[in-house]
Amino acid sequence: MVDDKYIEAWKKRITHKNLYDLKIPQNKEEAYKIQGKYEKVSNSDLFGWKIAATSLDGQKHIGVNGPIAGRLLKERYNKSGASISLQQNIMKKVEAEFAFKLLNDIQPRLEKYSKDEVLESLDCVVPAIEIPDSRFLNFDKVGGNLIIADNACAGDFILSDHFFSDFKNIDFKNFKVNCYKNNELAESGIGSNVLGDPLIALTWIINELSSLNITCKKQQIIMTGTCIKPLTVQTGDNIVMDFCELGRVDCHLN
Repeated sequence: MVDDKYIEAWKKRITHKNLYDLKIPQNKEEAYKIQGKYEKVSNSDLFGWKIAATSLDGQKHIGVNGPIAGRLLKERYNKSGASISLQQNIMKKVEAEFAFKLLNDIQPRLEKYSKDEVLESLDCVVPAIEIPDSRFLNFDKVGGNLIIADNACAGDFILSDHFFSDFKNIDFKNFKVNCYKNNELAESGIGSNVLGDPLIALTWIINELSSLNITCKKQQIIMTGTCIKPLTVQTGDNIVMDFCELGRVDCHLN
């Protein structure tokens, strides 16, 4: 099947050679159906969700004008301090993200969920790094539907070992994050870069998935998008994201 070419590129970390060999989704719903096949061929239950393009810089980076949901697969999960290969990554960027674990299932419904409702369904928050990737060489020009089908530029991701359950009084909108590359400050960001507030981004994806009749399940992780400008990296770089009182998360790129 033509959809299998998406899966092959994902598994082998290769780029699509010819768009004519692919099923090109004509709308968002078709694109998310293709994306769902990544979950079906995974070796594990769905780890969670990610949001791409929640910042203006992120939208510009992949050539879209709004956020996109993607699946987090466990085989791309890494613990803090891990070494990650950049050899087949075409984007070569790192991002600092707030990741939230769900306390309970959130079922699809006709009425939109409010931010307060979503907040009550959260178990904890954890600092995260995403190393996005695409299976399209010209990922910034293929458009939103193909980016969705490409699993929203999902790549490797790293979570801190420290999960914080006492987070409801944190001002995520004004929360500052510093990114260090090779022990030097390389980028700084703030929570308001994430759709104005990471909790707003979180509410957006809950409602986006609800509209697609998808249940967000207990203990899944949702990464809400980068709060720093995507930082260019190369083989040999050491990356540390400092989330102040939430701690640090780091990785080595090889």
